[in-house]
Amino acid sequence: MNRKLQLLILIFTITFKCSAQPLIHISLNIGDPAPPLKVKAWIKGMQIEKLRNDKIYVLDFWATWCGPCLALMPHFSKLAKKYQDKVTFLSIDIYERGQVPISKIRQLVDSMGKRMDFSVGVEEGRFMSKNWADASGYRGIPTIFIVSGGKIEWTGHPKYADSVLTKILDKSWSPQFAMLKRNNQLYLRQLEILSAKELISKIVRYKVNLTGNTYDRVQISPDSVLYVIDEMVRNIPSLKFLPVFVSYTFAALLKTDLKKAYNYAQEAMFTSSHVDEPSYGILINQIEEISANVQLPENFYRLGVECVQLQIDKNPYPELGDTPGQYRKMAKLYKLAGDLPKAAEAEEKGKSFKAPVNF
Repeated sequence: MNRKLQLLILIFTITFKCSAQPLIHISLNIGDPAPPLKVKAWIKGMQIEKLRNDKIYVLDFWATWCGPCLALMPHFSKLAKKYQDKVTFLSIDIYERGQVPISKIRQLVDSMGKRMDFSVGVEEGRFMSKNWADASGYRGIPTIFIVSGGKIEWTGHPKYADSVLTKILDKSWSPQFAMLKRNNQLYLRQLEILSAKELISKIVRYKVNLTGNTYDRVQISPDSVLYVIDEMVRNIPSLKFLPVFVSYTFAALLKTDLKKAYNYAQEAMFTSSHVDEPSYGILINQIEEISANVQLPENFYRLGVECVQLQIDKNPYPELGDTPGQYRKMAKLYKLAGDLPKAAEAEEKGKSFKAPVNF
């Protein structure tokens, strides 16, 4: 590793420890030794007793009630086949609601056939839930962990597994940078939670209604909202494009200065937040919401179309999301822009798109 790279890592690490660490409470991170496997029963494929240091593993966490988890299984199976000589794929059932019999889990797995073509196990007690998923700071599934040399190389959404594995296998993967990136995302996520509470407390006031028993929300004017946001962003610049700040800023600018609103939206479109992509959905929703009462200039609707297209383009598995619904939204925005031919084209794409498989 060259000296510039070492210095950059050191700077990022010091910065993170000084500013981000107090907000983050996780006990399992990239670079840490992988916790042990605790599997009550293997219901399909090869039985794995422990993770070996000379192998690479991908652990996928799922549950029978998790629709997105099941929808991703065919893709997970394709990856397992693609890397079958180099990587071992394991799918562990966690977070089940109540006492779900193993027989019912097996019945579901059997019904999936080759769409779930890898080793499948059921966690013992809540060990995997607590010591893997919860300990890593994630609060949702599907989630995967990639383990190599007995250590966590990466953790996140399964849609990124292929690109990460490619880099791990060709030796271009940097777990140090992956950890720094993840820590920054976790820090920003916590920062957004704290700052959102502060922002909302400043721009929303409550008053007692005539009954004296409940409270009505009273939001300050758009100009005042922008003043509050500017003050907060001046103190912490990284707040500017966090989702809640994008939402309130864009909404206020749409009511006060359309030129500034458009410029801000363009900037927000290409600035990633802690969720690893810009707030496309927020921009689209704000454009739709204000358009219920006010006709915006055409360029706003075309900007909304661009956001929808970026959502579709950036999803490596568009067939797993509501892509038909996204095309319908695109058609609506084209209609608002007065472009009926493009609206019809988008509607046709939505109709012809293969719907996600329901299990």
